[in-house]
Amino acid sequence: MPEPAPRPVVVFVGLRKNPLEHRPALEAAHRCGFSVALLAGKPPAGLPGALLAEVRAVDPHDSEAFDAAVDAVATAHTVAGVVAWGDAGVEPAARAARRLGLPGIAPAAARLARNKYLMRRALADRPHLIPRFARVRTWRDAVRSLADIGLPAVLKPAAGSGSKGIFLLRDEQELRPAFDELTRLTGADGDGIFRHDRGDLILEELLRGSEHSVEGFVHRGEVTVCGITDKTTTEPFRLELAHLHPSALPGAARSAVHALTRETVLALGFDDCAFHLECMYDPGAGARLIEVAARAGGDFIGSHLVGLATGVPFHENVIRVATGQAPRLPDQPPLHAGLRKITAPAAGELVRIDGLDTALGVPGVQHLVLDRSPGTTIRLPPEHFSSSLLGAVIATGETGEAVRGTLEAAAKALRAEIAPPS
Repeated sequence: MPEPAPRPVVVFVGLRKNPLEHRPALEAAHRCGFSVALLAGKPPAGLPGALLAEVRAVDPHDSEAFDAAVDAVATAHTVAGVVAWGDAGVEPAARAARRLGLPGIAPAAARLARNKYLMRRALADRPHLIPRFARVRTWRDAVRSLADIGLPAVLKPAAGSGSKGIFLLRDEQELRPAFDELTRLTGADGDGIFRHDRGDLILEELLRGSEHSVEGFVHRGEVTVCGITDKTTTEPFRLELAHLHPSALPGAARSAVHALTRETVLALGFDDCAFHLECMYDPGAGARLIEVAARAGGDFIGSHLVGLATGVPFHENVIRVATGQAPRLPDQPPLHAGLRKITAPAAGELVRIDGLDTALGVPGVQHLVLDRSPGTTIRLPPEHFSSSLLGAVIATGETGEAVRGTLEAAAKALRAEIAPPS
C-alpha cells in the first residue's frame, strides 16, 4: 500500500504556555487536515509528535534566524498558513505570512496591534473609540501628560501583554513610583516582552464601567464576532481574575460593543486574522477601546470558554482563517462558561495547594489548572505581575449565575500554603 501523502503544514509561531491551552490548538490543526511546524524560542516538552511535522527552536525576534527557519520549513513542506498564539509572535507571524504569500494580517497592522500608543494614534480621528492619551518616555513627559489628562489616570507600557505593569493613578504622588517601576520593567534589563518598545509608556484617562473582551475574526474584510466575555479584574493593578462567556450585557450594550469592534479592527487594517479586543462599557459614555490583539484570546477564552458556551470551534476557525477559509459558526443555543483564577494570599514560597479533590467535585467544574509547583517563589505586584496567579478553575452551567456560584465554591475549597520569604 502506498504511503499517504504528507499533510500540508500550518506554521505556529509559539504556543500558549499551559498544555491544557496549547494542545487544543494542535488538535484543531489536525482536525482541519494540517500538520504543524512549530517555531518557538523554547518549545515546550511533551508535545504530541503525531500532530507535528517539525519543531524548530528559534527566537522569533531574531529576524535573520527566524526568516531562515521560515524558508527552511517552506522548502521542506507545503505551507498553508501561519498562526501566532501569543502577542510576542504577532509581528513575526505577519512577516512570515507576507514572505510566503499567505493570508495574514499586514505587518503594518500587526505593528499597530503590538503598540498601544501607535494603536491610539491610528484611531485619533475617531475620539469616540478611545480614551484621551499621551506617550510617555521621560519623567518630564509623565508630568506634562498627567497635567493635561488629569486624574484618575492609568500609566502602563505601550507594549506587553498579560496585564503587566498597569498602574492606576488616583493622586499626583502615585506618578513617580509608577513611572520608576515601569521604567525598570520596560528598560534594557527588564521583561523581554518589551524588547522592541523599551521605555515606551502611555498615560491615559481612566475609563469607567464594566470590562469586557470580544472574540472574533476578520476574513477578507468581513468581521465575525463570536461573542463577548465579561471580565473581573483586581485592584489596583488590573490583573484579570475571572471571565464569563457569553456576556450578561443587555442587548443595546452588546450592540454598542459590536459596533466598536467592527469600526476598530477595520480602521486598524486587520484582515485574515483572529482578534481579541478589550473594552470598557459605560451606559453614559458607551463602549471605549482598551486594546485589541491580532490573535486568539488566551487565558482559556479561545481554547475553552467560547467553545464550551457556544459550540463555536474557535481554534478550528483560527486555522481556517489563517489558511484563507471563512470561519464557521454553528447555530446552537448558548450555555455559559467561566474561569476563576487561583491567587496566592501572600508572597513567599509555595508549599502546597490543598482542596483539589473538593474543588474538582463541585458540580459544573470542567478543569482545574495549576501553573505553579511547590517550591516556587511567589512575588506580588508590582514586584512581579504573574507569579501570584497559581492556576485557574474552568466551569460550565445553564446560567451565568450558576457558573459564578460554581467558580466561587471551587475557589473557596482551594487553600494555598505559602511559607514566609527566608
